[in-house]
Amino acid sequence: MKFFKKIICLIMTGIVFAMACVFAGCSYDVTDSPKDRGNWEVASPDGSITTSVCFDGNGKLSYSVKKGSVQVVNSSTLGFTIEEDDFRLLTFENDSVKRVQGSYENKSGKHREVVYDCNETTLTFKAWEFYLDVIIRVYDDGYAFRYNVRAIDGSSGTMTVLSENTEFALPDKSQLWTQTYKSSDPNRGDFFAYENPYVYRSMRSLDGEILAVPLLYNASGSDIYSLITESDLIGSGCYGSFLAEQPENYGTGILQTVHTPAGIAKNDNKVTYPFTSPWRVGIVGDIATVVESEMVEKVYDNVEPWKPDNYDELSADEQEIYNYDWVEPGIAAFNWLRYPGADNQLDYDLHKQYADLAAEMGWKYTILDGNWDSNFAQDEQKIRDFISYANSIGVKVIVWCDAYNTFAKGNIDFLTEKLDLWKDIGASGIKIDFFSGETVSDPPHQGEDIGAIKWYETVYQECAKRQMVVNVHGANKPTGERRKYPNVINREGIYGNEFAEVDSTVTVNHMFTRNILGVSDFTPCVTPRNNALTMGHQMALAVLFESGMPSMGDYAETYRNELIKDYYMSLPVLRDEIKFLGGAPDEYYCAAIKAGDEWFVACINSTTAQSIKVDFSFLGSGNYVADYFADVPDDNESVTREQKQLNASSVETFQVNKYGGFVLRIKKA
Repeated sequence: MKFFKKIICLIMTGIVFAMACVFAGCSYDVTDSPKDRGNWEVASPDGSITTSVCFDGNGKLSYSVKKGSVQVVNSSTLGFTIEEDDFRLLTFENDSVKRVQGSYENKSGKHREVVYDCNETTLTFKAWEFYLDVIIRVYDDGYAFRYNVRAIDGSSGTMTVLSENTEFALPDKSQLWTQTYKSSDPNRGDFFAYENPYVYRSMRSLDGEILAVPLLYNASGSDIYSLITESDLIGSGCYGSFLAEQPENYGTGILQTVHTPAGIAKNDNKVTYPFTSPWRVGIVGDIATVVESEMVEKVYDNVEPWKPDNYDELSADEQEIYNYDWVEPGIAAFNWLRYPGADNQLDYDLHKQYADLAAEMGWKYTILDGNWDSNFAQDEQKIRDFISYANSIGVKVIVWCDAYNTFAKGNIDFLTEKLDLWKDIGASGIKIDFFSGETVSDPPHQGEDIGAIKWYETVYQECAKRQMVVNVHGANKPTGERRKYPNVINREGIYGNEFAEVDSTVTVNHMFTRNILGVSDFTPCVTPRNNALTMGHQMALAVLFESGMPSMGDYAETYRNELIKDYYMSLPVLRDEIKFLGGAPDEYYCAAIKAGDEWFVACINSTTAQSIKVDFSFLGSGNYVADYFADVPDDNESVTREQKQLNASSVETFQVNKYGGFVLRIKKA
């Protein structure tokens, strides 16, 4: 019936339009393009970035983005196609404009304090049964937009998303660095945990390939870069998204936002309304701006950390839980890399060695990893005794679990039962693995389908109730959720040291892509796991990867080497500031990280030896002394250490081996 009503309305609209032309004495050439029905511009507070939105005469919504005179996004489609209404027949209702400003403090992150400021415009369009809101924000370091879909009569229900039509039309001759989707176990299903390298791609060779976000590109050979990703996915009721050219656009660089291929797609396009989509985010600027940005998390303006629905009914002590003062980011001693396998994780003498290491180094955590609980009934007292011992020497214990098997494929009763047990034995948090779904057969949630995204949130909430931190492993990319769930202090979703073949071409490009999004669980070690990395490179990674729980994965005795021990004792988790010092994808990366009164300058190099110049003007007044760790030529497993005298006028040139790296720990003299 709705369909026939729409047809009748369309016919009547055409008749009215024709009569209007006759009475006005006008002529209408069907080859003419109707005039635009609306155009809007949203500029960044500093005026350097402009997002333009067009509602054309055919009812099509599109946007484009410019940074100064550089075109960052060409005209690109906006909107959704849903089964319950026809968003091709929109009428403009109204717009609203506001400035969004504020600040927040991090528990972990690139900056201790983050200030956000943007201009926001909301455009409201009306279809037959639904309103479509397009919310556009422009910051000094990029743009973001999202959609609201809500019933005109104010009702709620379920709608079917046939496609998201959002495009990112890249400028001609742009250079890309991205991951291509490929299931980690295609014989069993569509599993993806972002454990692939980010590689250079020609814009002309993407035909039919599905690309993961983040995706980095350089706009047409300019000095402007943009990183495309999504934010506020957890809690949205939506699935994760990828990018792909549609067949009619092969070879054009017009990328459409598409449903994740990682998961169970059956009925996965059913979303509840009122619906608010995740943010579509484009960080924009020179490469330093992109690297230093926290825009993925800034879009969570004025967000309150999560509280349960019955918060007002809780006692004062129970309410204190949701201040999250109990959340303590910190380094973890992690033995799985050197001692893999269930047998080692049942060796509590080994675990004591790593707890002792953590206490000696001033680290906060140690981890019981895969299958530690396989003999729980038999070993319960040993486990309790070990955790009690670790706690007695000031070390907290994180326990590994399987996102689905341990919790019976998403059964919340099993989840709460297990978390209550682990809290009772003294665990301070969980390292939850296999969100990709590889350990189960056809669950209703895996990868980034709607069920999996909801399960993330359920786990975060139940852990928060029990004052347990979360290290998310075998997972998707971060989408800013630690702003809402401060107990989520670490995340994998990265091609990390767990894979022995990871080399310098992987790690360098991670700095310009995955590391920008937020916390990462790369599990750095000291001695390289292959010949395409060096010890200096690995030492630099320990400070360059931003993480709320950096998990140090080498032999315990390695960290006790007096040459490097104090460096690993001093590694920061919460940073005050980050400054990009130089580099480019595929080449090298160098940055300075400030933590308290100390600076760390770290550099990692790719496949060609280089001379890298560092300007130390970021240092404050006065004199500084630095411990400088550099690779030994022709020896990937050794470093030298020397002292350097520095001040804000210093400019130093460092020789860096292929695959190599260096690090300086800088203190006031």
